Amino acid sequence: MTALLESATTETGRLAREEFVGTAADGMVTATVSGAKELLDISIAARAHRTVDNITLGEAVVEAVRAAEALAEERRAEVMSGLRLGGVGADAFLADPMSLLPRGTVGR
Repeated sequence: MTALLESATTETGRLAREEFVGTAADGMVTATVSGAKELLDISIAARAHRTVDNITLGEAVVEAVRAAEALAEERRAEVMSGLRLGGVGADAFLADPMSLLPRGTVGR
Protein backbone atom coordinates (compact mmCIF):
# COMPACT_ATOMS: atom_id res chain seq x y z
CA MET A 1 0.00 0.00 0.00
CA THR A 2 2.81 2.39 0.88
CA ALA A 3 4.56 1.68 -2.42
CA LEU A 4 1.33 2.34 -4.31
CA LEU A 5 0.84 5.68 -2.57
CA GLU A 6 4.45 6.69 -3.23
CA SER A 7 4.10 5.74 -6.90
CA ALA A 8 0.78 7.57 -7.17
CA THR A 9 2.31 10.67 -5.59
CA THR A 10 5.30 10.58 -7.94
CA GLU A 11 3.16 10.02 -11.02
CA THR A 12 0.66 12.70 -10.00
CA GLY A 13 3.54 15.17 -9.62
CA ARG A 14 4.80 14.31 -13.10
CA LEU A 15 1.32 14.57 -14.53
CA ALA A 16 0.80 18.00 -12.96
CA ARG A 17 3.83 19.28 -14.92
CA GLU A 18 2.56 17.98 -18.27
CA GLU A 19 0.71 20.31 -20.61
CA PHE A 20 -2.37 19.46 -22.66
CA VAL A 21 -3.63 21.48 -25.60
CA GLY A 22 -7.24 21.60 -26.72
CA THR A 23 -8.66 23.39 -29.72
CA ALA A 24 -12.16 24.60 -30.47
CA ALA A 25 -13.82 22.95 -33.46
CA ASP A 26 -13.28 26.02 -35.63
CA GLY A 27 -9.55 26.03 -34.83
CA MET A 28 -9.54 29.69 -33.86
CA VAL A 29 -9.07 29.12 -30.13
CA THR A 30 -6.47 26.95 -28.42
CA ALA A 31 -6.23 26.37 -24.67
CA THR A 32 -3.40 24.82 -22.68
CA VAL A 33 -3.95 23.26 -19.26
CA SER A 34 -1.64 21.46 -16.89
CA GLY A 35 -2.14 17.89 -15.74
CA ALA A 36 -3.58 19.45 -12.59
CA LYS A 37 -6.16 21.12 -14.88
CA GLU A 38 -4.82 24.60 -14.27
CA LEU A 39 -5.41 26.92 -17.21
CA LEU A 40 -1.98 27.93 -18.51
CA ASP A 41 -2.72 29.70 -21.79
CA ILE A 42 -5.43 30.69 -24.23
CA SER A 43 -4.58 31.61 -27.78
CA ILE A 44 -7.12 33.31 -30.03
CA ALA A 45 -6.38 33.62 -33.74
CA ALA A 46 -6.28 37.20 -35.00
CA ARG A 47 -9.02 36.49 -37.55
CA ALA A 48 -11.38 35.50 -34.71
CA HIS A 49 -11.35 39.08 -33.44
CA ARG A 50 -12.61 40.26 -36.82
CA THR A 51 -15.02 37.48 -37.76
CA VAL A 52 -16.55 36.06 -34.57
CA ASP A 53 -19.00 37.73 -32.21
CA ASN A 54 -18.25 37.82 -28.47
CA ILE A 55 -20.73 35.09 -27.51
CA THR A 56 -19.42 32.65 -30.12
CA LEU A 57 -15.85 33.47 -29.14
CA GLY A 58 -16.66 32.79 -25.49
CA GLU A 59 -18.20 29.44 -26.42
CA ALA A 60 -15.08 28.58 -28.44
CA VAL A 61 -12.88 29.39 -25.43
CA VAL A 62 -14.96 27.09 -23.22
CA GLU A 63 -14.83 24.35 -25.88
CA ALA A 64 -11.04 24.59 -26.16
CA VAL A 65 -10.54 24.54 -22.38
CA ARG A 66 -12.83 21.53 -22.00
CA ALA A 67 -11.00 19.70 -24.79
CA ALA A 68 -7.66 20.30 -23.07
CA GLU A 69 -9.09 19.19 -19.72
CA ALA A 70 -10.46 16.02 -21.33
CA LEU A 71 -6.97 15.18 -22.62
CA ALA A 72 -5.53 15.76 -19.14
CA GLU A 73 -8.20 13.49 -17.63
CA GLU A 74 -7.51 10.75 -20.19
CA ARG A 75 -3.82 10.90 -19.31
CA ARG A 76 -4.60 10.82 -15.58
CA ALA A 77 -6.74 7.73 -16.02
CA GLU A 78 -3.99 6.10 -18.08
CA VAL A 79 -1.35 6.83 -15.44
CA MET A 80 -3.51 5.71 -12.53
CA SER A 81 -4.65 2.50 -14.21
CA GLY A 82 -0.99 1.60 -14.69
CA LEU A 83 -0.50 1.64 -10.91
CA ARG A 84 -1.71 -1.63 -9.45
CA LEU A 85 -2.39 -3.01 -5.98
CA GLY A 86 -3.34 -6.65 -5.72
CA GLY A 87 -4.20 -6.75 -9.41
CA VAL A 88 -6.52 -3.75 -9.08
CA GLY A 89 -5.72 -0.46 -10.80
CA ALA A 90 -5.10 2.47 -8.47
CA ASP A 91 -7.91 4.43 -10.11
CA ALA A 92 -10.42 1.66 -9.30
CA PHE A 93 -8.97 1.20 -5.82
CA LEU A 94 -9.16 4.90 -5.00
CA ALA A 95 -12.74 5.03 -6.30
CA ASP A 96 -13.72 1.96 -4.22
CA PRO A 97 -11.13 0.81 -1.62
CA MET A 98 -13.49 -1.96 -0.53
CA SER A 99 -12.98 -3.60 -3.92
CA LEU A 100 -9.85 -5.29 -2.56
CA LEU A 101 -11.76 -7.13 0.14
CA PRO A 102 -13.25 -10.51 -0.69
CA ARG A 103 -17.04 -10.41 -0.80
CA GLY A 104 -18.76 -11.24 2.47
CA THR A 105 -15.89 -10.05 4.71
CA VAL A 106 -17.16 -6.53 5.34
CA GLY A 107 -18.49 -6.02 8.86
CA ARG A 108 -17.03 -9.17 10.35
